[in-house]
Amino acid sequence: MRFVLILLFSLLPSSLLAANRLALVIGNDDYADVPVLEKAGADARAVGEKLRELGFDTVEAIDQDRRGMNQRISEFTSKLQPGDTAFVFYAGHGVEIDGENYLLPTDIVAPSSGESDFVKSESIALSDLLDRVRQTGARTAIAIIDACRDNPFETVQGRSIGGTRGLGRITAPQGTFVIFSAGAGQMALDRLHDGDEAQNSVFTRALLPRLSKPGLELRALVSDLRLEVRDLASTVQHRQVPAYYDELLGKFYFTPAAAAATPVAEALPSASPEASDDMRADLALARSVGTVTALDSFLERYEDRSEDYSYTVALQLRQSLAQADTAPVSRQTETETVEVAAAPVVADQRNVMRDTQVALNALGCSAGGADGVAGPRTKRAFSAYLRDSGSNLGSDDLGTTHALEELQGHSGTICKVAVAPKAAPAPKTTTLSMAGTWNFKATCALVVKVTGQVRYTRAGGNKYNGNLTDSLGQKANTVIFLNENQLSGTDYFPGITVTWRGRLAPDGNSFTANGSTGCAVYAWRVG
Repeated sequence: MRFVLILLFSLLPSSLLAANRLALVIGNDDYADVPVLEKAGADARAVGEKLRELGFDTVEAIDQDRRGMNQRISEFTSKLQPGDTAFVFYAGHGVEIDGENYLLPTDIVAPSSGESDFVKSESIALSDLLDRVRQTGARTAIAIIDACRDNPFETVQGRSIGGTRGLGRITAPQGTFVIFSAGAGQMALDRLHDGDEAQNSVFTRALLPRLSKPGLELRALVSDLRLEVRDLASTVQHRQVPAYYDELLGKFYFTPAAAAATPVAEALPSASPEASDDMRADLALARSVGTVTALDSFLERYEDRSEDYSYTVALQLRQSLAQADTAPVSRQTETETVEVAAAPVVADQRNVMRDTQVALNALGCSAGGADGVAGPRTKRAFSAYLRDSGSNLGSDDLGTTHALEELQGHSGTICKVAVAPKAAPAPKTTTLSMAGTWNFKATCALVVKVTGQVRYTRAGGNKYNGNLTDSLGQKANTVIFLNENQLSGTDYFPGITVTWRGRLAPDGNSFTANGSTGCAVYAWRVG
C-alpha cells in the first residue's frame, strides 16, 4: 500500500538540498553479562577518526549501555537535516530474533532460557534505528554493521534466543545502503589467528583504506571489500563474505575523485557526473512522491538542463499524472469491484526473484514455479546451488542482482540431485488470512503521518486484492501475497506504483510494513 508522503520539493528551501555529512559510530566491547569482545571499540575509534578526516561531523560512542546508545542516537538524528548524508557504524554483539536484528548495549542481561521478549525490549532494533534516520529526511543513509559474531545467548541446555550466529537478512528502506560484516549464518572474525596482532577486525582492516581512496564508488568499494575479506578468512579455513542490501538512489563516494583542472577555453557545458547523479536521485524522489507538484518542482529546478534524459522522463511523467487526475478510478460496491484497466509493472525486486527462479530451474536445481516469492522450495534450490557449484555467495544473497548474474553465467546442470519438495506440513490450528478490513497509520520522512483504511478479499491461493483510501484523499487498488506470516504487496495509484513488505502478527490481527516510499506502517484488523 502507499504509505506516503515524503516532503515535496516545493517545500524544501534550496539550502536544505546541500548535503552535510554526519556519522554515528558505536563500538561495544565491555559487556557486563555476556562475553566481552576485544576489537569492537578499536574498530569504532578507527572508523570515527577516518570519517572525521573525510569531513564527517561524527558522534562517537564507546561501551554504551542502553540509555547511552539511545542518547547518542538521538544526538545524531537531531543534527540531521533534509538532504544530508547519514552514516552509521556499529561494532559489538547483535542477535537476530523472529526476523528482526537487535544491537546489544553493554548492560544487556543474559536472560533465562527463551525469554526473547526481554532481549527485544532491552536492545536497539536495527530497523528502528534505520527508520529514525530516514525520518529526518536524510537523502542518503549508509549503515555498516559488524555484529556477526557468535550468539551471546546460545545455551547448551534449554532454548537459545535468536539464531546461532550473525544477523538475518533485511529489507533496507529506500535511499539506504546496509553492509553486514558477514553473510547470514556466518561469523565475523576479530583476528585471523592467535599471532595476529592487528588492532582491528578482519572486516574493518579491509574497510579503512578504501574509505579514503579517491573516486571509489560505494558499490565498487563493497565488491572489492567482499573479495578481500573472503580471501583473508579463507587463509584460516573460515568462510566470511560480507553481505549488503542496496536501496541507494544514485552513486556515493566517501572520497570523490580530485577534480581535474580544465582550461576555460576547453570547458564543456555538460553537467559533471556528480551533478547527473544528483539529478537522477532527485527524479527518483519526485517519482516516489508521485504528484504533479513534485514533478513541477523538479522541472523548475533543472530547467537549464532540459536536454537531459532525466528531464524528458520527468516531463512525460508529469503529463501522465495530469491525465490520470481526470481519469476514472476503480470503485467497490457491496456486490462488485471494478478493476483499473491497466496495472503498472511489478517491482524490480520481484522480477529479480522470478529471473532467479528461472535460472535455478535451468541449472537443474528445481526452484518450482517462477512466482517471484522466495518460498521454502526456492531457498532449498539456492542452497543446492551453493553446495554443488562451489560459489562464494551466501544464503543471504538469494534474490540479489549479483547472485542472479552469477546464476545466469552458468550453463548445463549444476545441482547433482534435484531438490524434491518436502511433504506439506500438517495444517495449522490457526490459518492466517488477510481477508477483512484494516485501519493503518504510517510515519514517513520528516514525521509526515498518514492514516487510512484498506479492505482485502481473497483472490485465490495466497493472493488478496484490496481497495485503499487514506487521509490525503488518495485511492488505490492493491494486490498482496501472504507467505506464512510474510507479506509483499503492490499498490496501484493513478500514475504511480508503490511496493512494500511486511510481517503479519502470529494472531493475524495486526501487521507492520515498510514501503518503497520510505514509510513505516502499523495496521490492525477492524472487521
